[in-house]
Amino acid sequence: MNDWSGLIDGARLYLLVFARVAALLRTAPLTSSTAIPPLARGALSFFAAMIFYYFVGDLYGPIPQVGLGYALVLVAEIALGIIMGLFLQIIFAIFQTAGQLFSLQMGFGAAQVYDPLAQVEIPLIGQFLNLIGIGVFLSVSGMTRMFITGLAGSFKVMKGTDFLAAGPYLKEILIKSIGGLFEQSLILAFPILGTLILVSVTMGLLGKAAPQMNLLMVGFPIQIGVGFIIMLVATPFIAEKMSLLVDMGFNMIESYLIATQEALP
Repeated sequence: MNDWSGLIDGARLYLLVFARVAALLRTAPLTSSTAIPPLARGALSFFAAMIFYYFVGDLYGPIPQVGLGYALVLVAEIALGIIMGLFLQIIFAIFQTAGQLFSLQMGFGAAQVYDPLAQVEIPLIGQFLNLIGIGVFLSVSGMTRMFITGLAGSFKVMKGTDFLAAGPYLKEILIKSIGGLFEQSLILAFPILGTLILVSVTMGLLGKAAPQMNLLMVGFPIQIGVGFIIMLVATPFIAEKMSLLVDMGFNMIESYLIATQEALP
């Protein structure tokens, strides 16, 4: 009887661990892509949950035995995984917004491509920045840090229901993150966006000086050419800024976990 009771308790704990892991992988960058088969994502969640199950051990504390109480804890675990994935999705939203800011300025505003990560159509330059962002995310060990910082760190600090204790801080950090999205997008796009604005001003002055010039025929090729040249020159600096933004996403997760740990009695 004791063996069966221990087995059931272990199954309850494993299901909670699996719920948090699966929710994070379903919402985090790269692993949420439709290009990844659900079976592969489920297998990764299953084996990762087995590893974290032995890592958690007695850190999780008592588990509710009543059906409704256990269901609420399970929902809280899923919500916590989704929130941590949202912090990382905000970073890729910055890349997309930066691409949208100067796609229209370059003349590619109508050129839409399908982004399998966000599952929406975005401008061509936004997809280009997305691809660079994916490379930067992988080059700075983003997947490894997602498991170590996002999952191992969260299991060490709190249960799923404990994130409610830092609810006001969660609201504050989400507002700051979403508010800073446009700011960081402008910073990321400013080298190209600022140059194209200067090109537009120059073409306007040329149109005043030579009214017979067909700016529609001359201006678009110049803007596109200058945009590609500046993009070629600024790409290393953009990639460096992207690595800082990825660090910012993981710092937000760490800050939230620390705030939750301090809020717990």
